[in-house]
Formats: sequence, structure tokens, C-alpha cells
Amino acid sequence: MTEAYDNRMRGVNPLAKLGILITLSALVLLLGTPLTMLLMLVAVISAKQYFGTKGRFTKGVMGFALAIFVAQILFNHSGDRLASAWIIEVTNGGVTAGVTIAGKFLCLIMMSWIFVSTTRPSEFSSSLVSSGLPYRYAYLPALAMRFVPVFEVELNSVREAQTVRGLRLDRSVKGLLRAAKYTIVPMFFVAMFKVDSLAASMTGRGFGLHKDRTDLHPVKTSPWDIAAVVATIAVAIVLFQIDRCVEVPALLSA
Repeated sequence: MTEAYDNRMRGVNPLAKLGILITLSALVLLLGTPLTMLLMLVAVISAKQYFGTKGRFTKGVMGFALAIFVAQILFNHSGDRLASAWIIEVTNGGVTAGVTIAGKFLCLIMMSWIFVSTTRPSEFSSSLVSSGLPYRYAYLPALAMRFVPVFEVELNSVREAQTVRGLRLDRSVKGLLRAAKYTIVPMFFVAMFKVDSLAASMTGRGFGLHKDRTDLHPVKTSPWDIAAVVATIAVAIVLFQIDRCVEVPALLSA
């Protein structure tokens, strides 16, 4: 099974992309005001659209983010009251927390999607080997990335087989629990079969027999990769300082 990867970041070292992802993830976790979080979310969504990233379970992720926002509005009553209706009271603290927490969740998920969609597992493992990591460990994240679409296809096959056999897969809580009950065991056996086949295949090809292993297309770190990471760190520091200067109460009362 093959999966399409975006070629617009093909020249960037996967380790550099990983460093950028870690830096931006740390920035997202440190942001504390809704204005900077919204700006960060708009930038991430724009990058996602530019690279044509198609995230998995998009509706579920968006629904969960909306649930986080609504929960903060309903149960977080800190700060000044902005509006009230019956037993529902909306405060600036609830709105701030809702926007911030939901924005953090969406940014982290979508940035991970961008990294996976623009990184080939073989290039990622090659860059890890070039950095000095033993190839026995460098291939682990590449295998994990490669098997995600495989297990998604197997999951769809299991669900289709359950539907043909008359299992009701509605969207109620009871239906979801029933689907999970009859999905875990088949997927467990599928995973064990894939692992056994992969282990036999790697053993037959002498994987781990020698201390070193050569790559057909080794990925090296270039000065441009280092410059990209340094620039990202500098931008993250500037945005963090701007975030610290923004006053939330004044922003919401404006």
C-alpha cells in the first residue's frame, strides 16, 4: 500500500521538520491569551490548506474541540460575567479558557498532520541514522508511520464485515460501545499477524545482523535546515513575548 506525500517540503530534513514541530508545539502550550492563540490557529490552518493535508478523523477532532470550548463556557465561571440566560452564565474567563484550550488542541493535532503528510517514513529513518542513532531504533518511528494507513484499511474491512453480518453500528453511545467491543479483538489479531509477518521478513533479510547499515538515499542535515530551525525558535520567542504583553480582560471588554 502506498500513500501520497506532499513534495513541497521534500528538500527539508525530517529532523529539521521535527525540530520545527517541537518548537511550535512548545509555543502553543505556552500561549495563554485567546488573541495570540487564534492567530496561531489561523496560521496552522493556512499551512494545512497550503500543503493539502487531509487529517484522519477530522469530524471527530473538530467535534471534540467544540465540546472543549462549550464545556469551558458552561463550567468555567471565573472572571467577569459577559452574558447569562436561565442557569447558563458566560464569563470572560470561560471564553478565554475555551478558546485557548480548544485552540491548543487543534493546533497540536493539525501540526502533527502536516508533519506526517510531508514526511516519508524512509526519509525520516534515514535522517535518524545519519544523526547517529542506531538503525535498529531509527526504523521504529518509520514503521509506526507506515502502518497507520495499513491499520486504517484493516479497521474499515473489519467494520464492513460486521455490517454484512448484521451488527448495528449506530452513532449512539451504546452503538459505539458495541462497535468497540467487537472491533478490539479482530484488530488485535490483525496487529499480531502483521507484527509476526514483519518480524519474519526482517529476520529473513538480516535486519540487525550487522552493526551498521547503509541507505540508498541518505538524508544529511544542511545549513538551510539548521537556519530553518533557528528561525522558528526566534519567531516562537517573539510570539511568546507578544503573548505575555496582551491583557485578556482589556481584550474581552473592548
